[in-house]
Amino acid sequence: MPVEQGCIWCGVITVLLLLVILLPLSFSYVEYYEYGLIQRKTTGAVDTSVVYATGRYALGADRRFIKYQADAHLESFNELGVFSASTSNESVGLEFEVDVAFTFFLIEEEIGAVHKELASNYRAIILSRAQEAIKNSAAQNVTFTEFFQERKKVESLFRDAVQERWSFFPKLHCNVDQFHLGRIRIPDSVATKQLEARVQNERNGMEQFLQQAQIERELTAVEVNQIDLETSKVLRTARAEASLIRTKAFAEAELLKAQAKITGTKLLFQDADISTQEHMTAFTYIDTMRNRKKLNMAVSYLSEDGVVRTAPSQRTAPSQV
Repeated sequence: MPVEQGCIWCGVITVLLLLVILLPLSFSYVEYYEYGLIQRKTTGAVDTSVVYATGRYALGADRRFIKYQADAHLESFNELGVFSASTSNESVGLEFEVDVAFTFFLIEEEIGAVHKELASNYRAIILSRAQEAIKNSAAQNVTFTEFFQERKKVESLFRDAVQERWSFFPKLHCNVDQFHLGRIRIPDSVATKQLEARVQNERNGMEQFLQQAQIERELTAVEVNQIDLETSKVLRTARAEASLIRTKAFAEAELLKAQAKITGTKLLFQDADISTQEHMTAFTYIDTMRNRKKLNMAVSYLSEDGVVRTAPSQRTAPSQV
């Protein structure tokens, strides 16, 4: 009996020891910030059909949890090199360095797919695609000025591009949560080139202005010359018309004077009773001589013969009728 009781007590103690050792090993825990997939320790096989959330589970000594992060993954890219969109298809735009910070969550229902397709390398693949999406979006959709004047728009474009790239086949089974576009820097070499381009644009503008000013001066000279020609034409036309009017007026005046003289001579002949042709001719001759400006004529004396003597002018030889 003592030997048998000792054996019994040894068995009980052994069982108790096994319970103390094996029972804690049969329970596995999943924390609030984790997802779990069951894996057999002996074979290494993983059951991806069921995803375990927070809790304590009696899995047995041969099974354990492979765990994935359930809370937000906080990631950032510092001084990520990107290019802006170009105005032509021949070259890319300017180079920038941007700081980006974002968080993402793994989709709980797709943790099994994450394990089968990506396993523990999922984070590196997710970040690689995010960088690719940001660079492509910047080069295709964001211009130089938008980086500085439309930050909210650029941030939204980057966020949408990252989520869209993660959704392409093969899916990465995660969603973007928070996304923040941080500091944007222009490398010194790019800033120098940009400044040189601005200065060259100003020089081109100045040269264009000078050329335009020269063209305006030449056009002004042409217009002034046209105005001068028009003025000269108007003046010559006016002078010609005035000369014509004066000539016509002189001609009409001479005509009126001639007609008045004829009428006056006729009346004089009638009143003086000059009727013979000889007397009329003599009167006409005397009147003609009297009207000559360089002839000084006066009656010296009268005789019975009707002789009229004239005194010569300073330049004209004496004449006698």
